Amino acid sequence: MVVPSSFDPYDAEDAVRNLKGFQKLWYHCKQQPLVPIGIVATCYALTRSAIAVRGGRHKEANKYFTARVVLQGLTLVALVGTSLYMQSDGKSQAEKNAEKAARRKQLWLEELDRQGGRLPTSSSTNNNDRV
Repeated sequence: MVVPSSFDPYDAEDAVRNLKGFQKLWYHCKQQPLVPIGIVATCYALTRSAIAVRGGRHKEANKYFTARVVLQGLTLVALVGTSLYMQSDGKSQAEKNAEKAARRKQLWLEELDRQGGRLPTSSSTNNNDRV
């Protein structure tokens, strides 16, 4: 008998690569939530500065241009900081997924033991039938 497919090796990079359009965008937004907030705030400051320039309010435009630069810097810090935080334990995502799969397989086998026995392995299937 074969172990269920939920215990097959899982490659997170392939899963992300197979996502389409907005699914991939949403996945990355959940991974680094401060970056999209910084992008929206930067775009807001840029838009407000353009409106102020068109309206002839140069002091207000200068204030929003300065805010844009600061927000871009904070967004960059958030991007780098989140990346460093996610890699801080020294393990790659593939290693984490392999450990998780091994833990799940072990728990599954322990559950089988509690329910009355292990599944037969391929080498021990019906060797007594040959006489």
